[in-house]
Amino acid sequence: MAYGIPADLVDDHLAMGESQAIMCVKRFAVGIVQVFGEEYLRSPNAEDAARLLAMNKARGFPGMLGSIDCMHWSWKNCPKA
Repeated sequence: MAYGIPADLVDDHLAMGESQAIMCVKRFAVGIVQVFGEEYLRSPNAEDAARLLAMNKARGFPGMLGSIDCMHWSWKNCPKA
């Protein structure tokens, strides 16, 4: 799942068919949502927003809630690959 490979590529490595691999990924995703959904899959509250604004202000982006991942930018502060 992390590498974005098609489900039918796992049949040789894991000795399971495509439909079984898809079922396993679906069960895994449901489990992740059940375990972590309340904490991580929710809208930010006022405390989260204040923390994000302070963090980004310290990085030189006052008033910004999101982040720049440097994928499309050539910027001096982007980490070098």
